[in-house]
Amino acid sequence: MSRGRGRVAASGVVGGVLCIVFVPVILINAILIAGSFADPDELPGVFGIKPVAVLSGSMEPAIQTGDLIFVESCDPAALREGDVVCYLSSGKAVTHRIASVTEGEDGQPRYVTQGDANNAEDRLAVSADQVQGVWNGARVAGLGNAILFMQTAPGMVLFIVCPLALFFAWDIWRQRRLDKAEKARTAQLEAELAALRRVQGEP
Repeated sequence: MSRGRGRVAASGVVGGVLCIVFVPVILINAILIAGSFADPDELPGVFGIKPVAVLSGSMEPAIQTGDLIFVESCDPAALREGDVVCYLSSGKAVTHRIASVTEGEDGQPRYVTQGDANNAEDRLAVSADQVQGVWNGARVAGLGNAILFMQTAPGMVLFIVCPLALFFAWDIWRQRRLDKAEKARTAQLEAELAALRRVQGEP
């Protein structure tokens, strides 16, 4: 019985590991896909935190190509020189540092940006409605490449379909193990009861 219980406990550990590894990956991918369809003009996020995959090395060494960074929604009026902001330009997310803040012809602020690794400021100033958030310093090296791959058809199969199938297969196997262990325990109890009755001379 101890061996059976050990196997059941081990299956519980395996299930926990699967949840820890796959659930966050599936959630992040689902948020990105759902958000991109719901509002194409806004980066998807949760509670004001938006994950952004970095496609270039313009912010090296602070941010590397392929990193996944996190930007926080902010009040554009509070942005200052030196802040690293993420903004949309022709539908693409760009993360650069604010070199200066100017005023547009409409009286609204404009942000002149530049990548840390670039030797010149960006050609066009950024308006407040383009700003998606300010970088909070959090990044996960290399995860941006994985997120981008997850949004392709092979990536969806590998990171969503396969993990779900693996999870359901594990759950079915675990339930069968539990049922088998319960039947073995019941049989053992019945055998012990029968032996006790024989000792006591009961029919």
